[in-house]
Amino acid sequence: MHRRGVLSCVLVLAFLVGGCQPSIRPIVGQSSQSSCKAVQQPTSPDADVELHVNGRNLVILHRNALTNCCLTTALEVVLKANTIEVFEREQPGEACRCLCPRDLSVTIYHLNPGVYTVRLYRDDEPEPFWEGVVQIKGITAWQNAGLPIKIEE
Repeated sequence: MHRRGVLSCVLVLAFLVGGCQPSIRPIVGQSSQSSCKAVQQPTSPDADVELHVNGRNLVILHRNALTNCCLTTALEVVLKANTIEVFEREQPGEACRCLCPRDLSVTIYHLNPGVYTVRLYRDDEPEPFWEGVVQIKGITAWQNAGLPIKIEE
């Protein structure tokens, strides 16, 4: 009986010190687009991209992206190690003969701490039209509690 008690204590201690720890994989949220904006001045062909970090979450915002007035543009995200590729893809539908500026955004939740290269592509173009670097420094609740975390790649 004494052995079971000791074994139970050892198992609980192993769990607390580094046994079974949660491994949260990044989650890509749904992309969104604003409605067409009224154009006060000509938009620049240069990409106006912003990266906003909130803990371990990253918001990617492409301001004034020129899109077809009648089609929806979705952002598809591909995560490869420390590279985040974002593809702006016009969804099927009947296109108009006009373009309008819109804001396109997507949020990626639960990124592991580290430095990431972010690349944005239009549809199926082979080269990115924008590239930047962002650092995620977020601390999880488990780390705040002083418990070690094992993140497997």
